[in-house]
Amino acid sequence: MGKVAVILGAATAIGTAIGLTGAVATVVGGVVLAAGAVVVAKAVKKTFTPDIPSMDDFGGAGGPSTDFAASGSQGILINKSGSSSNLPVIYGTTRTGGMRTFIESHGTDNNDLHIVFALCEGEINAVKKILFDGVQVMSTSNTGQNSSWTFDVSKYSGKVEAHFYPGTDTQTANSQLNSVGSWTGSPHHKGVAYVYFKMTYDEEVFKNGLPTITFEVEGKKVPSTSDGTTLAFSDNPARCILDYLTNTRYGKGIAVADIDLTSFQNAETYYTSKGFHCRGNLDTKARMYTNMVDLFTSCRSYLAFGNKYRLIPEKIESTVQMTLDDSNTIGDVTYVLADKKTMFNKLKARFMNESTEYRDDIKIVESSTLQSNDNGHVLEAEIPLPYTKTASVAQQLLTEEINESRQSHMVELTATVEAIDLQVGDVVQVTNSTFGITNKQFRVVSTTIEPTSEVKLTLKEYDPDVYGSSIITDYKDDNNA
Repeated sequence: MGKVAVILGAATAIGTAIGLTGAVATVVGGVVLAAGAVVVAKAVKKTFTPDIPSMDDFGGAGGPSTDFAASGSQGILINKSGSSSNLPVIYGTTRTGGMRTFIESHGTDNNDLHIVFALCEGEINAVKKILFDGVQVMSTSNTGQNSSWTFDVSKYSGKVEAHFYPGTDTQTANSQLNSVGSWTGSPHHKGVAYVYFKMTYDEEVFKNGLPTITFEVEGKKVPSTSDGTTLAFSDNPARCILDYLTNTRYGKGIAVADIDLTSFQNAETYYTSKGFHCRGNLDTKARMYTNMVDLFTSCRSYLAFGNKYRLIPEKIESTVQMTLDDSNTIGDVTYVLADKKTMFNKLKARFMNESTEYRDDIKIVESSTLQSNDNGHVLEAEIPLPYTKTASVAQQLLTEEINESRQSHMVELTATVEAIDLQVGDVVQVTNSTFGITNKQFRVVSTTIEPTSEVKLTLKEYDPDVYGSSIITDYKDDNNA
């Protein structure tokens, strides 16, 4: 019983920290947030309702659509005006529009036009390219604050100045901009990444008027998974998710002490091996729940609650932690089969493709063999991938989603105290003569300690073939054979 008390104490501490009370304190672990097939499975399997932190603690579902969900790339690349709209958070390398917060003509005959575009929350790594009407006109290899550019279209040389500020909390106002009449009070945009332009009028250069300006940026400096605090540029999903969870300005503000950094380090290594990346605009006006689910689409993972928050990728596990059978299970076993609501043979993803100038693109993955197996029915869905920017990664994500959707049986059972060390994400094998299964593998979705010290488990079907690069077309029986 000493071991049980320690685990319950840790669960109670984190439950109190995020405002949870009552039965939640008995939960050792459960899925808090997830994306893709895990969400589908949880939505359909109403039988299983483990007492884990509510989605409402992350803002709940619903709320306003993100810019990408509402308008695709046009919602990201458009220029906006005003200073009261929400700034996005930009992760990884992507292309974006800006928010025009200042515009005024000045100088002799008002020939000089001064414009400020706020880009996003800071601190970001760099603006690498500036485009006018979709044409790259300026570029640099510099990072950080920068006023030195290579002019890729020579006519703008001498007619356009661009000054980039990365959004540090200590940055100062541009001295040249301070001389402009209505730029009063020395606005410095602390914490905001922005670009200040000075454009000198030339009838030939600007014969079509003011261009639509977009920027290719290297986004947010995100915390290291080794200590949770050291900041550097990275597009690894583990580091971007860690940033959003811990940031106190636009994120959840969870203390680093409440994060299992080892799980984030392991996830970072796995994502690197798969080529998964997180590149895109996080819409700060959307609910935190919506943004977290969107982030998880980049890496097919979920956030687990226990004594700390753990990041768990959907991936091959090399170790089966234990066997559950009649000798260590108690009472009824509930077994839920997959149905057509959770099975797919065709998936379509919408994403901004970096190889086509960040235009909207569609990737379709389907299996005619599976469609034949499904009596000719096309079981399809569309998945937005707001943080995926390459067709190859989109294909891998969709392939795994199709595979997992067809390996989605679920089990709920109660085990003896032997199962007390199981964690969410662990793989177990189940033998049950009533259902005719022998050593069938499942992944742990939630663990709850009952007052009797028995352990209530929710399990989701596991198959290592899910995570390959090909669609599984052969039928897997209940012994994973």
